Amino acid sequence: MSTIQSSVDNDVNSVNSFDPQELEEELDADIITVTMTQNYSLVEPKKDEPLYYSGWKLAMIQFSLNLAVFVIAMDISIVSAPLETISEHFAKYSLSSWIISAYSLSSAMGCTLWSRISVKIGKKMSIIMALLGFEIGSLITAVSTSMYMLIVGRVIQGVCGSGLNTVSFIISSTLVPEEKRAFLLSLLSISFSVGSVTPILGGALSEAYSGGWRLCFYINLPIGLIAFLLFNTVYEDKESTALIKLAKKIAFVHKYEFKKFFKAATNRKTYIKLLIELVVSFDLINFILVSTGFIMFLLAITFAGGFQENWHWYDTNCIVFLVFGPIILLSGIIYDCFGYFKVVDYLEKKYSNVVEFPPRSTIGPLMTEKLFFKFRILSVNVIACFICITTGCQSVYIIQYFQLLFNYSPLIASVNFMPSMLSISSFVLISGYIISKTGRVKPLLITAAATGLLGNGLLTILSDTSNEAEKLIFVFVCGIGFGLSAQSSLLSAQRQLDPKDLRYRMDFISITGCNAFSKQVGMCIGSVVATMIFNTSVINKIRSDFPEYSYLKPDSLIAFRRHNFDGRHSPFSKMLSKSIQNVFYFAIGVSVIPLIFCWFVSNKRIMTKKQVLKIKQQAESDIEQGASSADEKVEIEVERENNKQL
Repeated sequence: MSTIQSSVDNDVNSVNSFDPQELEEELDADIITVTMTQNYSLVEPKKDEPLYYSGWKLAMIQFSLNLAVFVIAMDISIVSAPLETISEHFAKYSLSSWIISAYSLSSAMGCTLWSRISVKIGKKMSIIMALLGFEIGSLITAVSTSMYMLIVGRVIQGVCGSGLNTVSFIISSTLVPEEKRAFLLSLLSISFSVGSVTPILGGALSEAYSGGWRLCFYINLPIGLIAFLLFNTVYEDKESTALIKLAKKIAFVHKYEFKKFFKAATNRKTYIKLLIELVVSFDLINFILVSTGFIMFLLAITFAGGFQENWHWYDTNCIVFLVFGPIILLSGIIYDCFGYFKVVDYLEKKYSNVVEFPPRSTIGPLMTEKLFFKFRILSVNVIACFICITTGCQSVYIIQYFQLLFNYSPLIASVNFMPSMLSISSFVLISGYIISKTGRVKPLLITAAATGLLGNGLLTILSDTSNEAEKLIFVFVCGIGFGLSAQSSLLSAQRQLDPKDLRYRMDFISITGCNAFSKQVGMCIGSVVATMIFNTSVINKIRSDFPEYSYLKPDSLIAFRRHNFDGRHSPFSKMLSKSIQNVFYFAIGVSVIPLIFCWFVSNKRIMTKKQVLKIKQQAESDIEQGASSADEKVEIEVERENNKQL
């Protein structure tokens, strides 16, 4: 009888329990709800009963978040049109790529940190800090008196813009119950798509008057102010300190006892806590090494063409940066893969009796070892990075092609660039729809790599004799690859994680953050390398075809061309056409790499909403049937055993 009862209990327990595969599928479905709308954040477990919004409060909060996402998307693309105007204003054409690259690189570095910042200081305070910082960066950029000041402002914009993007999606995903979440997140995606097609606005503003390019940055101030007022007034967050309370503390700081403050400032325990927060929670060692390495490498590439004094390929400055930049970058990756947890163990062993350490489930490296030792994840990030490198080349030199060869104004040049932006926005939505219906990701990545190679090949055909149909079609095709890979690469990387892994939570943060990092770094490298290739080509062709002007730098040549346009079929125009063509030849070579790596991407499908609903319904049905028939099943088994004994 005990045997029978045990077997029956096991059967009932098996009915009432979820299969591990079902658990994985449910978690994947929750990830889909977030990441299909470009949410680079963590799906946090529910600790307390969440505060949901409805009615006008929900509308106001969502509208403020939409404004925040719109303004950062607009700021990424709006500078494409007045790029040449800004470069001419400061006479620093060789640094023009850094107007885009400074934003992309700083945004890439920031996106790995903001999800953890929001956990530490709360979502509301995080987005307020990011929004205010973005406004300050916009103001610095708008009033810039030099190219270097403008680049500093762009860096501040990039760091804080990545926070706006990340935290906006975190907040939007917690405003309503799960079944309504997808709609709100799709609204943010639409805002991002609309904001990404604003080069035409940049062209119009830059043509308004001589300093009209500054309006491209001033326009962020009123939009950001409206978003700040609406969000701070309506949204409530128990994790964050109220802004009014914080302002009162600052205003009445003289009322507080400074003895306690100075005592804490001189206490060894305070600095140990700070050390643990920076090294363990935020992985500052990796952040410093990776950032330093990338900046050194990109600076060397920017100046290596001889556009700055003492900066040539053969000079010591350039060689040092080119060699030690990648070494420092690689050391940051090696640290995260092999040294992070050793440092954590050392600090915990040394200071666990002094301060309380965070649980292992809440910490982890910014770059988990799975990024590099799981080849399928590595392949997806390589694809995303190199597709974005080609996109970086295109974003700078398609508009330059129209301005330098045809003498189009920034407005008209940006209108001709619109097909690329429209194809990107359209195919981002198309890829999301296909994945939600079929769950297939790999075919999209293969198509993205193939169309990327085709698009860059078509761009090399563009010349001073191209007609309007060729220009529109070629520019449209070149944006398809990025549109198809933007979301599919992220979903494919996340699909390789095991939800049952104890480190799944932190690995998910690392994978999503580093996928965004790969894309931003790709855009940055593409724009910098493209400018280096163009400038080097111009110098070489000037020396061979126009030796009498070999003393001039590209800055002077471009300025002369703008004010002394001699037709699109002139020798000077053909020289510029060949130089731009060299950029697109480089993009073709880079496009081959994603086409190779896409064949190593996993065939795993993403769970669709219909499949998830079916699994949940079946699980609930099995549980109900198992609970109702358990007693009856025991009686049948007992009677069957008695009959056997008779």
